[in-house]
Amino acid sequence: MEKFVLCEKNDTVGTVTLHDPEKMNAFSQPLVAELTEALETMWYDSAIRAVIIRGSGGNFSAGGDLKGMKARVDCHRQGLEPPSDVGRNMRGLNRLVLTVRRTNKPVIAQLEGAVAGGGLGLAMACDFSIAEEGCKFVFAFSNIALAPDMGATLLLSRRVGVPKATELMMTGCRFSGRQAADWGIVTEAVPAQELEPRVLSLARKLSNGPTCSYAAVKEAINRNAYGGLEAALEAEVAVQSRLARSEDHMEAVTAFLEKRAASFQGK
Repeated sequence: MEKFVLCEKNDTVGTVTLHDPEKMNAFSQPLVAELTEALETMWYDSAIRAVIIRGSGGNFSAGGDLKGMKARVDCHRQGLEPPSDVGRNMRGLNRLVLTVRRTNKPVIAQLEGAVAGGGLGLAMACDFSIAEEGCKFVFAFSNIALAPDMGATLLLSRRVGVPKATELMMTGCRFSGRQAADWGIVTEAVPAQELEPRVLSLARKLSNGPTCSYAAVKEAINRNAYGGLEAALEAEVAVQSRLARSEDHMEAVTAFLEKRAASFQGK
């Protein structure tokens, strides 16, 4: 069976690699399920004291699986039941986000190449996110006529404030790793050649530190900064389920794969 997630353990540091490079590590159902399972396994492994999440093929994650969306769109247009349920898919993503937040270990996102949509949501759920300066970031949800998911609205607003979060999510504009660091979306940005050494250095430092203290800090942040996260995630399920059936979303997905501009009708 094909594996979409690779795991390794180096002393007290666990590394989880998203491994679907042909799709730029897009969040297909199998990849999300494997990633969540891998993180839960590391959560309960007492030998692992810090976790790194990274992508293969030079990209972190392109976010949503556009080909999977196209299959669903085609079913809707033909009046057929799609092969995958949006609500079930969303709850799988929600479980992933909550696993990252609830694990008592520091989680570091190693960001390179494309970091889009849900990929950014996952990165923001992590305790630390180190990006290469040339990373290509985009909250692409509005570009395909969907709403932000994986708690991105709450997580981003907490970092940059409501006006900037609104701008980034409604316009779907691209920005770099350097800009993401300057705005406080990621922890820091470094030159590409320094990315892996910097992440490994941080992971080793954390894994050799007072992890009980780190767990208490994380619990306090969850309570005081992200107290509404679980409710926000559940609200996203209803919104995304509705928008996934909209004519604008169907047009956006088709236009993207046909490499043309979408013609939105507000329906």
